[in-house]
Amino acid sequence: MLTLYRDHNAVCCHKVELVLAEKGLDFQIVTVPLFRSAQYDPDYLLINPRGVVPTLVHDGATIIESTVICEYVDETFPTPPLMPGDSAGRAQVRQWTKLVDEEIHEAGSVLSFCAMFRDRMLVMEESEREERFRNVGNPGREDFYRSSVEDGVASRFAFRAVAAYERLVRDLEAQLATTGSWLAGCRYSLAEAAVTPYFARAEYLGLLDIWLAGRPATAAWWDRIKSRASFAAVLTGTLSNADLAEMSASGDKIRTEVEARRDEYLHAYSSRLARPHSPEEREKDGA
Repeated sequence: MLTLYRDHNAVCCHKVELVLAEKGLDFQIVTVPLFRSAQYDPDYLLINPRGVVPTLVHDGATIIESTVICEYVDETFPTPPLMPGDSAGRAQVRQWTKLVDEEIHEAGSVLSFCAMFRDRMLVMEESEREERFRNVGNPGREDFYRSSVEDGVASRFAFRAVAAYERLVRDLEAQLATTGSWLAGCRYSLAEAAVTPYFARAEYLGLLDIWLAGRPATAAWWDRIKSRASFAAVLTGTLSNADLAEMSASGDKIRTEVEARRDEYLHAYSSRLARPHSPEEREKDGA
């Protein structure tokens, strides 16, 4: 039996659910509402001591961390395969999943906190808001959550998030020019499953077209992904009209600022490329 502990609108959970849907697997859902801090419930912490979602339980084995879960599912249920058959192709997939884990997950979280979660938290009593920040339990994550809520798109973390999305879509466009329809060969893979929820979140916030403009290969790739049954099952079939309306309204409030921060990043990036600079500077800019 497969049991997935998840929140219905958490991007890292969507990643796992996409893989399960692509495999055609039946699984039991246990909802862990993040905004109610249910991930810190003592009973859930016995299952996942890190207090995060998703968690997959399969025949007594407990697997945490979304990327690890996705690979576990693909290895345990090999049909249809979501990893290429060759080692170079598998390495290519892992480059994308590593990028999502190390940069894009934070970027998507920051955009969400600058938009809908900021709107929710600013109407709370200060004591409740502070308790939620303390519950994060990770000083680094608490820092960007707090900054995103208090400063919105003016936050330094928001600048990093906008830049991360810009680099992601730039690199997707270049990759698809080489590989064609999919990121790592001839079929949909774990790379697509990893990136999809973060594209979807940006689209539901009404921001994705900022990065897709002038990038036809990525726009066509995104249309292919949205036409899949897995996308309908996990995203369009799961999110309520209220969820979609909240994301759209909150994203609309920050769109102009996001566009301005993207322009700020592009100007800084082009200026650095136009003059001699050190390898350390290029790494800082994400070149």
